Amino acid sequence: MKGDFARVSFDPTRHYSQVFQQQGRVLLEADWNEQAQIQLQLLRSLVRDLVGPCWAAGSGFAITASVTNADGSSKPLPLADWQLAPGHFYVDGILCVNEAACTLAQQPYAPTPDYGVADGKSGFENPPRGYALWLDVWERHLCAVEAPGIADAALDGVDTASRAQVVWQLRMLDQPRAQQQLDDVTTALKTRQQAADNPTSAAAIKQQLAEVASLRKSLDGGDQANASPCALVRQLLDARATYASPRLRAELGPHETDDDPCVIAADARYRGMENQLYRVEIHQGGPAGTASFKWSRENGSVVFPVTRSNLGATADDGSAPLTVTLARLGRDARLGLAANDWVELVDDRYTLGQRAYPLLQVLAIDPANGSVTLNVPKNIVPWPLDSDPRQHPLLRRWDQRDAVNAQGVLAVAEGTPMALEDGVQITFEPGGVYATGEYWLIPARVAGNGQLDWPLANGAPATLPPRGGHHYAVLGVTGDNGSYVECCCRFDSLCQLLQARLGLQTGAGAVLVPGAAVAAPSAVKKARARPVKKAAKVNG
Repeated sequence: MKGDFARVSFDPTRHYSQVFQQQGRVLLEADWNEQAQIQLQLLRSLVRDLVGPCWAAGSGFAITASVTNADGSSKPLPLADWQLAPGHFYVDGILCVNEAACTLAQQPYAPTPDYGVADGKSGFENPPRGYALWLDVWERHLCAVEAPGIADAALDGVDTASRAQVVWQLRMLDQPRAQQQLDDVTTALKTRQQAADNPTSAAAIKQQLAEVASLRKSLDGGDQANASPCALVRQLLDARATYASPRLRAELGPHETDDDPCVIAADARYRGMENQLYRVEIHQGGPAGTASFKWSRENGSVVFPVTRSNLGATADDGSAPLTVTLARLGRDARLGLAANDWVELVDDRYTLGQRAYPLLQVLAIDPANGSVTLNVPKNIVPWPLDSDPRQHPLLRRWDQRDAVNAQGVLAVAEGTPMALEDGVQITFEPGGVYATGEYWLIPARVAGNGQLDWPLANGAPATLPPRGGHHYAVLGVTGDNGSYVECCCRFDSLCQLLQARLGLQTGAGAVLVPGAAVAAPSAVKKARARPVKKAAKVNG
């Protein structure tokens, strides 16, 4: 959530049930936001505990793989044209809504990460013989630039509250991608095993490696007698969170001094002049060595709406200037742009596609024309920013300067403290597999001689998992013969279940008699494997 927040105080492990405002006290946005998150956590936990981690209401999100011809015969559809029914689906208690029937290729939150940038292909064009269909569910933060409708026109451009939006994306998992995921997890576990500092931890990691090896064997068909395809895909989707979830520690480092032995280093403290909410966000995902990150002292909330962009002529050194015209510049130096800042080109396609393109550095700013000139180095391909205002193009400022690579970001180096600024330093714990968009928040406070609002474990800074995680649900799997088997549960409303049990009419005029003996309905049942006619094979 890249909002202009002082901090994000909600922590589900504290089991708070309510926030109480007290008379005559300062009102902070963190308290109000925490109350909303407490209620949301309660509601979603209740839905998950009562019904299950993934289920559909009625026919919601049902998939149709064929159409009926005029003569009554059935015609199979190519995968990209499979129909997804409107309705509701719940993933870890999170409500996903499909407002209208659509094809897999034209789902409402496209493009997914599987879409091609240059060719616009959806990723469903040439399916393999066997694959799984799954839902990738996450919450997207929207400011007034990304969702202009939330701003009140009477305030003349001054924004107020922001919004969170549930995004669901139907994606395909094939064997090569699943194998790559297991390869990354295995690499991370071996890294963690090498860093283990006691026999107990080493033994636990050895057991985890054996479990991943068993999962790989099932994926390769070596354990077909006992493995349920639906259960196998669930394990594959959960493998990173189960075995290789990244963790980070934030702390204050001592002030660096020269080599003069007479100079005593300052105590570890936050040396900034203002309270800040630092955001450390993964840019490029993958294991350490591949993964990279960026950081912001303003929680990534400094953005500038774009009206148009123009790539200039290539210079002798292979670089080219990119001139970007902005609807407005920042209201002051702290929330504005300066030469040598790094910015990210963002629009709706970039966000929904979960892209990680190179950041560009600011060369010059023209306040009179409201434009900035960005440097596009040789061999760097920038994101093709969409100038359509319906795609909400913008520049997002990031604050890293030192030790950045050619893409304007920092490499993830595990086990080594890395300084951000003003005494704030972070350490990635060895053995993680990182995902684009995951992040950590570090509130830094001037009070108390400079400190971080970071939890402790046994008197030392704790290592925490990232925020911004995704939730996964398996919709169905196909076999080598092309038949599709649904994996999720389906439930009608309690009223419909009772009516069906009693044999009563439905709709207007249906009556349930008070006190009538009702046998306990079998309300919760696993959806039976429902084969769908073989899908058409699509030739590339």
